[in-house]
Amino acid sequence: MENNQNQQIVPPVIDHKKADKNKEEYVTLLVDNIPYRVDFEPFFINDQVRYYLTINAGPKDVFVWDKALIRFRAIDDRARTLPVALEIAISAELRYQNLKYFWKTRPQSQK
Repeated sequence: MENNQNQQIVPPVIDHKKADKNKEEYVTLLVDNIPYRVDFEPFFINDQVRYYLTINAGPKDVFVWDKALIRFRAIDDRARTLPVALEIAISAELRYQNLKYFWKTRPQSQK
């Protein structure tokens, strides 16, 4: 029998898309062979980016950057029910979105 505790959780992110209606952004994630549609919308508080997320058309969650964990994590009451592997996959996607935003908004002289 294999020891699954030592396996690293790798967030498999697939199918990056942008929805046409309402300019809503979403991604499709496949985590532990379960597909998830994650709709997200960034917002700012005190110059810190945060995200409203909806997973599979469920209630909205709020994700923020956690310096101690070095990843985005859910902070609302429902956060306890999210699978850890899904939260890690969402964090990886939000980091990717932040990088895309950074490169898109840099001044031309820095590109």
